[in-house]
Amino acid sequence: MSCPFVSTLVIKCAPFGNNNETGFSLLFAIVCITLLAALSAAVTILSPGATLTTLTNSRDHSAYYMALSGLNYWSAGKTGTYALGNGSFTLSQAGPDASGFYTVTSLGRVNHGNASEANHQLTARRKSAKPITFDDDIDDFTAPVVGKSTNAAKSMLVFDVDLPDAPSGLAEGEWATLWAENASRYAGGWLRLGGGLTDSNGAIWYGGDYGSCQTAVCPAGTCRNGACTLGKGLRAYFVFVFQNYDDSDDSKRFADGFTFTVVTAANDPATAAGGPASGSRGEYLGYAGPGPAGLGIAPPKLAVEVDTFPNTGQGRPTVNNSRADAGNANHIAVVYWGDGSTSYDDNTHGAGNAPGNPATDSSGYCQRAKPANGPNWLEDGTAHSLRLEVHRSDDGNRGRYRVLAWVDPSKTGSRDVSADYTGESPLLDHTASLSSQDHAGMDAVRFGWTEGTGGQTQTVAIYDFSLDFRH
Repeated sequence: MSCPFVSTLVIKCAPFGNNNETGFSLLFAIVCITLLAALSAAVTILSPGATLTTLTNSRDHSAYYMALSGLNYWSAGKTGTYALGNGSFTLSQAGPDASGFYTVTSLGRVNHGNASEANHQLTARRKSAKPITFDDDIDDFTAPVVGKSTNAAKSMLVFDVDLPDAPSGLAEGEWATLWAENASRYAGGWLRLGGGLTDSNGAIWYGGDYGSCQTAVCPAGTCRNGACTLGKGLRAYFVFVFQNYDDSDDSKRFADGFTFTVVTAANDPATAAGGPASGSRGEYLGYAGPGPAGLGIAPPKLAVEVDTFPNTGQGRPTVNNSRADAGNANHIAVVYWGDGSTSYDDNTHGAGNAPGNPATDSSGYCQRAKPANGPNWLEDGTAHSLRLEVHRSDDGNRGRYRVLAWVDPSKTGSRDVSADYTGESPLLDHTASLSSQDHAGMDAVRFGWTEGTGGQTQTVAIYDFSLDFRH
């Protein structure tokens, strides 16, 4: 199927008795508060969503900024009194409401207990957590384990701004060299897929905590150890670059592509990965097949694949060239899983019927032909952005899953994962119905990326990532 062309003050602070977040950031915050108070002595400043009365002197201004610091510092579950410079702020919260928002109150105080004491209170409606991003959460994407979640040490690497321990299969010295060469390439951290290897495959998953989960079953839109309660779905955005340039007519100069995948946490551990048990099957993209551990990635699951190597054959899914691609053009597509009796057909287009993968002539498949003079669509060596949304709802005793994806969206809001994107039509827009059992299996999910190469190589950068849950 062809497709169309298409200011916040943030202050880090520490609670009383906790010195883990002191130092330069705290000193900077104190200086900022002092300067802002001095500069705005005669100005009334309004904070969106917060209550603010007229400020009459510098102490009142300082108390206001203490309260504002509290609102910026808050996340779900953070309540109590926190010291900052010559003042403090006290946080309280109510909620969340049905839409996942808390009502947060921050009381700012300066010169507490003195005759010159000043107080100011701000109230705001806030989401339970900021989006998950590489900037804040890259440490929660743990490098795969050779023999379990990857078959090669360099297939999938995480480059943080700080040097962690060497990932599975790499010596400390080798890792230090790789890190020094690559860590600063993309601000905030990045993932490298493929690593210039042939016959590689692997998967990498988010493994962190997100939002406030104090019960055995986490509320919708929160995560514990990478298992996230999906609720009404999610939105994600990231930038990717195929660092190889392919202007061949058949797009076979380099391998094979990658997926962004959402899988059941009930059936898939944090080491789940596809690919062949051995040998060369880049076309599985690390999503289909038994993988290095022999367990594969079990359904229920769904993914958006970015496929840059054509595999147009329609033979048995265990043989080479069996993905039933529409042609040689680069494409993106929605995939779920095949007929359920084998994992080998999980990204074969048109395979299966429960829910079954979309066919190449459906709204779940989008390709773009190579121009007469120039590279293939996505293999041009330049950055492309991908936005995707999963809209999840009950449909009687079944589940309804609508998957949307855009490549290089350009309208207002395309990067904002806190709201659905309506600026332009998606390239993919596919809805599937899942059985009650599979729907329940998607109550808690993991998300991450998979990749695969065969006889050719690829190196793909993933960066500028953010994800939030729909409420």
